Amino acid sequence: MLERGFDQAHGLRRLFAHHTVHLLPVAANPHAASSHVLLEGLCQGLAAQGLHTLVVDAVPSASGRGVDVAAAIARDLDLGQWIDHFDTHTSVLAAGASLSCFAETEGCATLLFEALREAAPSVDVIVFHADAAVLSALFAQKRVRPLVFTGDDAESLKHAYASMKILAQYGGLLDHAVVMDANEQAIGVPPAALRLVRCASDFLGAEAHLVAVTSTANDNEHVLAQALHQLSMNLLHYALPFSLQDGEAAAWDGVAAAPASLSTAATLAFN
Repeated sequence: MLERGFDQAHGLRRLFAHHTVHLLPVAANPHAASSHVLLEGLCQGLAAQGLHTLVVDAVPSASGRGVDVAAAIARDLDLGQWIDHFDTHTSVLAAGASLSCFAETEGCATLLFEALREAAPSVDVIVFHADAAVLSALFAQKRVRPLVFTGDDAESLKHAYASMKILAQYGGLLDHAVVMDANEQAIGVPPAALRLVRCASDFLGAEAHLVAVTSTANDNEHVLAQALHQLSMNLLHYALPFSLQDGEAAAWDGVAAAPASLSTAATLAFN
């Protein structure tokens, strides 16, 4: 289905070979209700640095809306027609569950990255907001630090841990950045965050870095914006640089997606 897209990719490599964008995987957490508020704040922080961000939102919506990215590429359609411009520096592509095709098909990660690069030629950062199983396939064995959102409640923490497990065991991604959005304003490091970091180390052999603690329910706009601005600056150091020249020279093949089931260790750790 994607064969025509591979032919198109050859021309794109020559056209945009030297332009580098930064790819940032963000693990979706359905129990972290503030995720989209945090994503918006991160994009505003990047915009403050003069950077244009494309958010590829691959979280299925209740309405089921979203472009079928794989079908569009197979038909040589420009994805740009489905990109919504949130403001002058932030754009959004609602992909729904369609990125799972790229996670299940070997060798398609590069094709996806190239198609997005063509669709948004001025973009500096591409944020992939998706399930950990999809991210583990798209970014398998790459030098990148996925961002994991979590609240301080049990269900949110269990899902965050499960996401890190999938990223670590199926994608070989052992370095994670964690943003905790607490129900109450915290003084110091919340105990729930310390527990999550410890479990990642003890059970997964992974490193979870608590990069920010927010409270969207209580922080005023200035405090929240300041925290997310600083975070956005730091995250770029751990994003994955990609150019079409990289895609031609490097092995960007993904691996099969992992089943997104919670482990016994996760359930015990946060109960």
